[in-house]
Amino acid sequence: MTLVGRLRHVQIEGPRVRIRGLEKADLSNTFAWRNDERSLRWFKNATPLQWESHVNWYDKYQASDATGCMFFVESSEGSPVGQSSIYNVDGDSAEVGRFLSQPELRGAGLFREALLLTLYAAFDLAHLKRVHLEVIENNDRAVRLYKSVGFETTGTTDGLLQMDLTAGRFGPIRDALPFAITTQGSL
Repeated sequence: MTLVGRLRHVQIEGPRVRIRGLEKADLSNTFAWRNDERSLRWFKNATPLQWESHVNWYDKYQASDATGCMFFVESSEGSPVGQSSIYNVDGDSAEVGRFLSQPELRGAGLFREALLLTLYAAFDLAHLKRVHLEVIENNDRAVRLYKSVGFETTGTTDGLLQMDLTAGRFGPIRDALPFAITTQGSL
């Protein structure tokens, strides 16, 4: 199991949200969020998921060699907020994404905190040097969010922006956070 894969066994907390490994009990939330019409338009594949394929995907993820980690995001009180992940690990680089959030909570700043916790996991716990993502070019809200935590645009292909963040660019952003990050569990 890689260091990123072992992140499945930790919980990382900020003041308003925490991230932890995705569990089967979380699938009803992720399924509903992914199929919500307010979410579908922001995916490369906007076809609604079928429940059986969603569960099969999760079972394969759980049985995998654990090179990536799917996080479930909860409020500090335990209410569902969203999902994030670190995957496609290649040496000291990985992709971040598979972002989902509960549509009714968008714009409240909760997912920004969850993204910061995910990046902390990638850089500070898994010791990655670089993460990257793709986002639909006209998803202005997401692009602003990613830029606010240090991502830079590196290219555009077929309506998708490629964005990149290095540990060096994230360090000052993490150091300037107005809150502490705590970690429970072991790698």
